[in-house]
Amino acid sequence: MRARLKAKVQRWKRTALTATESRRLLQARLRRSQNRVARPEAENASLRAKAAPLKVEGHTYPAQLIALAVFIVIHGNGSLRCAAKTVGFMAHLLGWKYGTPSHSSVRRWVLRLGLYQLEYATERVGDYIGLLDESIQIGREKLLLLLGLKYDPDLKWGKPLTGDDVVVLGMEVQQSWTGKLVAGFLRRNLARMPRLKLLYCITDGGTNLSKALKILKLDAVGDCTHIMMNAVKKVLADDPALSLLSANIGQLRRKLMLTAEGFLLPPTLRDKDRFLRIFTIVHRVERIDSIWAELPQSSRDKLHFINEARTRVQCMKQLKTLVELTAGILKGAGLSTASRQKWEQAITGFTKKYGLNEESKTFISKVRQFFIDHEALIAKYQRLVCCTDIVESTFGRYKNKGGTPTISAHVLSIALYGVNFSPGLVQKALSCVSYQAVHDWETRYVCENRYGLVRRMNRELKSDAA
Repeated sequence: MRARLKAKVQRWKRTALTATESRRLLQARLRRSQNRVARPEAENASLRAKAAPLKVEGHTYPAQLIALAVFIVIHGNGSLRCAAKTVGFMAHLLGWKYGTPSHSSVRRWVLRLGLYQLEYATERVGDYIGLLDESIQIGREKLLLLLGLKYDPDLKWGKPLTGDDVVVLGMEVQQSWTGKLVAGFLRRNLARMPRLKLLYCITDGGTNLSKALKILKLDAVGDCTHIMMNAVKKVLADDPALSLLSANIGQLRRKLMLTAEGFLLPPTLRDKDRFLRIFTIVHRVERIDSIWAELPQSSRDKLHFINEARTRVQCMKQLKTLVELTAGILKGAGLSTASRQKWEQAITGFTKKYGLNEESKTFISKVRQFFIDHEALIAKYQRLVCCTDIVESTFGRYKNKGGTPTISAHVLSIALYGVNFSPGLVQKALSCVSYQAVHDWETRYVCENRYGLVRRMNRELKSDAA
């Protein structure tokens, strides 16, 4: 009897254990099935959240479409109407019930984001290096631009500055900038950033900029590009051989245009060129020399003036090489004891290999004096940034945008050149900066251009007639 009971208990235990294991397997299978369902549901919810339009307070259009429009204008070099049409098309593709915004709405988005980036985005703290310059006149207005480079004594520069390295610290537009006006501009912008300390400013050596820095007792560093440019102009500006060569190149363009020998057509020589067009001319002469043996005699006859100016071309070629050698050092390494030693060694090697003509000696003496003039500041800061090409690039990017030949509040777009746009940034900027704030900034810091004057006069005439 006892044995039968024990056997029955053992069978029950085995049955219960088998049932438990079966339940565990079923529960594990159920969990796996639930996970397989939950994972795509979570991914689907995440994608829906990403694809959902993000509301911007006080605006009809979502943050994603506004960010796209501003990106097209700033980084895509598109027009306001192009951005507006693209936004309307993108909304249609996404199935969102938004129409096409007006180009004036896109312009307002750009200006509000620009003002936010200029005055509200980030509090500037610490030591900065200023890059100060005024634009070449557009219409009757000049833009004064102050860029800032974060100072890091341990950072070793090995390349020229890019737009990502600098931030816009201030900008204003006037019809002229005297030394006192520039000083006032610097005071206003530095007062707006009390925790920022400007160590020194790099300028092109303009009289008004130098006077302003002297008024504010700020250290001034010269721009190496302008130093080299002035050195080249000193030796070649009034050179009759270069003038004759440029004239012959211009005449050759007119003769060969739309002819069978159009492949010899030289490039257009700019009227305004920093280095008196020596780079363009030397490159062209080197190209002609490389194919001279293959040219027919008729083509050689048309290019005879190059051989007549061979001595001047060799001088220009040597100056071009010296400019490239000097720029390669100063634009990357800046002014320092080490960079001066490197430059002197390079000049010594160049002299031993090629010799120096009188023009090259004058150029070298000017650059050497540039180092001497900054010895005190080199001792103070160890290394000086001495290139403002990034400012000129910024001006060029703004001017090449096209549109009316005037400067208006659209200069605020310059503050967005180094910014990566996101819907979050759009939400912050548009909730923080109203268009009235943009209008107030324009009234204070942008002078009236001729188109604005004409519009105002027309309004006044209409009101008087009414």
